[in-house]
Amino acid sequence: MRIRQMGFSSRLKAHRKILTLETLKFIVEYLKDRDARLAALRSGVPETYASRQGQWLKKHPIVLASLEVDLDDRELLKLNKAIAEIDRQMEICKELLGLQDF
Repeated sequence: MRIRQMGFSSRLKAHRKILTLETLKFIVEYLKDRDARLAALRSGVPETYASRQGQWLKKHPIVLASLEVDLDDRELLKLNKAIAEIDRQMEICKELLGLQDF
């Protein structure tokens, strides 16, 4: 019996109501220039998959809902600072758990 890894589209359907760190990063990057491929690249998606995953993420219900909100420059700056703080905390957790290579 062959075990099949869950594809990206299946994960998208399975996590319709879950905001992941990757999705949050994509939203923040997408708000900068509304380019899905570049936003996916900047949010950490490998270049070979960036275009496809950017298009999928644009259709994600959480992303669609977040794009309906009008944010001013101050709120965007606050969002970027929050993402930077989350990344910093993730690095601290990785270090404590010995997961620096992941």
